[in-house]
Amino acid sequence: MRGSLLLWVGLFLLWIGGGLAWAQREKVLAQRRSPFNELKVVQDGYERILKVRQGKVFVEESRCDMRRPDHLLHQYSRLQMLGTLYPEKLERALVVGLGGGSLSKALLAQFPQLQVDSIELDPEIAKLARQYFGYRESQRCRTLVSDAREFLQKNSQPYDLIVLDAFDGLEIPGPLRTRQFYELVKRRLNPGGVAVSNLHRRSRSYDRDRVSLKNVFEASVGYQGTGLVVVVSGRGPLVANRARWSQSWGFPLEPLERLEEGPGNFDSTVLPFED
Repeated sequence: MRGSLLLWVGLFLLWIGGGLAWAQREKVLAQRRSPFNELKVVQDGYERILKVRQGKVFVEESRCDMRRPDHLLHQYSRLQMLGTLYPEKLERALVVGLGGGSLSKALLAQFPQLQVDSIELDPEIAKLARQYFGYRESQRCRTLVSDAREFLQKNSQPYDLIVLDAFDGLEIPGPLRTRQFYELVKRRLNPGGVAVSNLHRRSRSYDRDRVSLKNVFEASVGYQGTGLVVVVSGRGPLVANRARWSQSWGFPLEPLERLEEGPGNFDSTVLPFED
């Protein structure tokens, strides 16, 4: 009996200790309500996470290892970096959807001559990126707090690379997934430029997203990750310049290249999204 009591006391203390350790491991650094959503910044060990409210829960929007702020942790962001292998030249890039600035920081670090513009609709997200995620503006890095579609309509600045990574919770905002929007993106690409789209493979809208891209761009290549597909689209044949990849990216190239999808991975008979 005494032994059983000691065992239960030990298990209780272990449970309490585990809870305290977890509480110390994950710490809320900031919580704000923006014009668009409720936002939270959480520290988990060395990693800092931006979360946005989706219904009753918070979902992860961005994650950064503060020991290496320009290192990409997620598979989808590493697949997005593959898009840098396809433009004929790489001098100007536009990132639609800043989050914690992970991709923008990586692009700036890996391509010293590259100019990066990042568009973010939510001003509070831009502030959190600066305050908590090591994101900094410079002569090479500009932040545009704006609606991406309005910006592309009003500004004729061409880009070699446009990365589309804006999400309203778990879905792409409606105005940023139509055939007309992709036509606008295409007009803002330099000759030989490419657009890179992050699509959720399990979304009910996935096939229509692919068809919307296919209706606009003459060529595309997709990389299928876990629950997602990153699609590189352009006007002409897409040939990866593997010489642009560097070991300083912090992850190997070959495993990602093997994720290139084959033909027929979506239903091409569905209708595209229209305005």
